[in-house]
Amino acid sequence: MPLLGGQVAIITGGPGGLGRAVGETLAALGASVVLASRNAPELDEVVLAIKKAGGRALAQTADVSDARQVQELVLAAERWVGPASILVNNAGMVDPMAPLVRSDAALWLRNISINVGGTYLPMRAVLPGMIERGFGRVVNISADAATRPSAGWTAYTAAKAAVVQMTRSLALELEHTGVTAAAYDPGPVATAMQERIRRQSADDFPRVEEYRQLESEGRLADPKIAARAVAYLVLPATHRNGQALSYDDADLARAVEDALSG
Repeated sequence: MPLLGGQVAIITGGPGGLGRAVGETLAALGASVVLASRNAPELDEVVLAIKKAGGRALAQTADVSDARQVQELVLAAERWVGPASILVNNAGMVDPMAPLVRSDAALWLRNISINVGGTYLPMRAVLPGMIERGFGRVVNISADAATRPSAGWTAYTAAKAAVVQMTRSLALELEHTGVTAAAYDPGPVATAMQERIRRQSADDFPRVEEYRQLESEGRLADPKIAARAVAYLVLPATHRNGQALSYDDADLARAVEDALSG
């Protein structure tokens, strides 16, 4: 029996580097995966690749900041193969990257809507069923921005800090239900979002050179590494409720390898 056989996973931000890697990894472990994004053509490409590899996948276009579209996403999964037992909240945005006084207000609030609202709404949609069935795994993708202040990044840092605290608070509500919620910081990963960050000016985002150096030194991680950590966190045997975990946690890395090496 595959490690995730019989599980149904919803993954937001599906076509991105990390979203795609998570989808491919969970599918390879036996889960039926539903990938969600606003970008339909890219979603279709990822789903086709998963199917060619022998996995089961469904593309569902959805804006995670829209409650109606999120509800339709959850219903689409149920109609296709069954209710979601796994949720990976990966959708996010980094803009605006500029000093607060020069930031675009609509874009700033859109960041919060996507990063915080787009984490809250999918959880709100799947949790009643998970709790009723007595099992579920939720992983919210975090970042070092949750704890590290960065000039020019007021929206993103506020949003990621909110995601971590929302996860921890939710975990208290989930005790003894069979459902767990954890946050995971994948660290600097080779994704399109990283490319977006490196294109910023130092006047708007003083840390940009740090990100450019990571890329030039080959220190951006393969998304598949982070995807394996996410896969470990959603295993039925894993109980990491309320934990905010990071890519540089050696104990976590060992647990991932022990759980998935077979």
